Amino acid sequence: SLPLPWSIRMKIALGAAKGLAFLHEETERPVIYRDFKTSNILLDADYNAKLSDFGLAKDGPEGDKTHVSTRVMGTYGYA
Repeated sequence: SLPLPWSIRMKIALGAAKGLAFLHEETERPVIYRDFKTSNILLDADYNAKLSDFGLAKDGPEGDKTHVSTRVMGTYGYA
């Protein structure tokens, strides 16, 4: 199969970034996703990105708490 055009790649990247921003800023309590990788980004027929696999997700900091301290989670090889 042919590689995706850069315009579609950027659409996917932007959609995934918007998903993370929504989880961090728009939910009642912030959500730390903790498993961001290509296999956890699902695409619909129009290449709209949807985040999946929230098994490692954690409630984010709230109120006067500014940090979440836990052990490192996720898939090795991804930052």
